Amino acid sequence: MSRKLSLKARLHTATVVLVLSLVFVLAGLNLHRSLEQTFQTVQERAQSNAYQLRDFLLQRIEDRAANWRPRPKDLEESKAMWSQILRDDALIPKLLQQALANSHLVADILITSQDGSVLTASNPAHAGGAAPNLPDYLAWQKRPLAERVMEIFTNNQDYAIRIPLGAIEDGQEIFSIRIITSSPLLKDAIRPELQSIAYLSAMAIGLSLVYAFVFSNLMLRPLARIGETIDRMAAGEFSGDPLRQTAESREFADLQSKLGVLGKQVQGAREDADQLRGKIDQLLQRMEEVVLLFDERETLVMAGRPAERLFQLARVELIGMNIRELFPDSTPLGASIRTAVQFRKPLADMLVRYRMPRGEEMNFLLSVDWNSDQMLVTLRDAESRRALASHLDLSSRLASISRLTSGVAHEIKNPLNAIAINLEVLKARLTGDNSALGSEVDIIAKEIARLDRVVKTFLNFTRPVEVKLTTLDVAGMVREIAQLVEVQANRNKVAVTVLAPDDEVEAWADTDLLKQALLNIVVNGIEAMPGGGPLYLRLLREGPDVFVEIEDRGAGIPEAAQEKVFQLYFTTKEKGSGIGLAVAYQAVQLMGGVLVMRSQPGFGTLFRVGLPGVPKVETLEAAANTEAADDLSESPESVAVPVTEKIR
Repeated sequence: MSRKLSLKARLHTATVVLVLSLVFVLAGLNLHRSLEQTFQTVQERAQSNAYQLRDFLLQRIEDRAANWRPRPKDLEESKAMWSQILRDDALIPKLLQQALANSHLVADILITSQDGSVLTASNPAHAGGAAPNLPDYLAWQKRPLAERVMEIFTNNQDYAIRIPLGAIEDGQEIFSIRIITSSPLLKDAIRPELQSIAYLSAMAIGLSLVYAFVFSNLMLRPLARIGETIDRMAAGEFSGDPLRQTAESREFADLQSKLGVLGKQVQGAREDADQLRGKIDQLLQRMEEVVLLFDERETLVMAGRPAERLFQLARVELIGMNIRELFPDSTPLGASIRTAVQFRKPLADMLVRYRMPRGEEMNFLLSVDWNSDQMLVTLRDAESRRALASHLDLSSRLASISRLTSGVAHEIKNPLNAIAINLEVLKARLTGDNSALGSEVDIIAKEIARLDRVVKTFLNFTRPVEVKLTTLDVAGMVREIAQLVEVQANRNKVAVTVLAPDDEVEAWADTDLLKQALLNIVVNGIEAMPGGGPLYLRLLREGPDVFVEIEDRGAGIPEAAQEKVFQLYFTTKEKGSGIGLAVAYQAVQLMGGVLVMRSQPGFGTLFRVGLPGVPKVETLEAAANTEAADDLSESPESVAVPVTEKIR
């Protein structure tokens, strides 16, 4: 948006425009008069030369006719005599050439007969031919001046001025003198006039500009100072004393004094408004709900940071948009808001569905409140509220059951220790030919150690567990899980497919907790397909986070039971314990990740584990190079999105 001109600049501009208008009008009038005079001079000089030539030619023809034998008896013989004299007299072409040399506005002189043939001419090459059909200069002179000037400078055209010579028969000329002029000659004639007027106009414009600036600076200086003061007040600059007392009229002094008082009042009001806006903005930043404030023209004037994630636009881009641009009437959310606007009624926690810019659909609780002509729209994530309630219920159930599991864990720990001790004894005895079994024994040892960790987790279920987060190669972990379940998968005719990158994909995780969680989910998937089928282990990296997907093609989970799958001791299998998924859920949460499930009855189930990823070295270097730009940017892409938001 261009900067608004100050009062002084507007006064200067008005004065200059007025003076320039007068200069252009006067220059135009002078140019019109000068050009008309030039064209009239061309006409008068051509006619004067033509009349002089006519007098000479008549005298010359009369002298030659006196000695002409035989004497003409009728008009036709007289016409023939005149034609012969004009053709054969050698003095006539010389006279025409002399007249042409004395006039710089004449291009050619022709003496023509009644049928248009050229009897003699200033240019001997034109004699004996047909006279060209040229526009009449007198008729051209009656056209508008602008058209004539345009034609002179754009077309190469000749014009004729005709003077009758000899007798008139039935109102028609028998012989005529044609004075030919051309547009190049006319252009040369008016060019000095144009240059002179342009020079004088330029001088007048220069003098008028100097006069305008001097006059406006001297006579309008008080208004200029008042204009500067108003501009400073509009820009929020109140420092100094711009309205100092000067030797000016009493009226200006009174006006300056009143502007000074008004400036102080505006300064106080602006400071109060800035403080209030700052407090409101801080309040909006702390709120998780999408809060939008619209004015009486349905234009967005204020929005919180959550609005950036909803619309995938920065707040600076959102401010100023119309409510119909943000929520089209064709959408369910836009239709609900439009109804509230039309009937001027509030809404409270109305469940509506909204399609995000990336295509996914979400449920929101819509509230609309009115304050005079301003409308406050609040959107709360209904799914997050429901998920939060489900998580709280699940946490309470796990807490109540943990006391029961601690007793069971005590009973398991002692036999487990005995197994571990005997396994060490067995490893010591495996020598010679039995050394090939060492790898299987190592696997059993690792699993016993993990099982011991599980028992300890049960024992510490009611108190914080020490989580050892390290940089873990999740790709290697996924392949190790596939190897562990290979025997069970083959027994159940399940084909386990690992879809993971060849290079390392690192994430922040606890090795034992992650293995425990993934193994429980994978075993659950194998058991969900008693008749066999494919089981997919996918490893994905989305932005800074790492995701592991375990997908089976079993019977799926009924919709009524999907919200309870992570509850301890809840199971849909006949011989299931209901412990595996609950333990996996808690393990992922302890590592700062998220575990979600999507299932479609009859088609299978997908578990998705999200973990904070470890960026590569080149990624860290790129992030360091752009850190300053990212801090200044308020675009939605620069706002960090937690793992929970991406999974949802």
